[in-house]
Amino acid sequence: MNNGTLQTSNALSIERELLTRGKRHELLKLMSEVGVLDRDILVMKFIHGSSNKEIAMNMGLVQCTVEDRIYKALKSWH
Repeated sequence: MNNGTLQTSNALSIERELLTRGKRHELLKLMSEVGVLDRDILVMKFIHGSSNKEIAMNMGLVQCTVEDRIYKALKSWH
């Protein structure tokens, strides 16, 4: 498994944990600790349920950028 695949796998497991364990208060705390762009991405992802592709299109970003920002924000939380 290469490093990119490992990062994606870790981010997905953290995302699943946030969604399945109902850690809404922890997600809100994380959102208060990140910058505006990352907060907007996290809101679209976890509150509105948007896919990474939808977020990228709506924000005028590349999908890889969205995925990277989600990964880094979640890594700082976990």
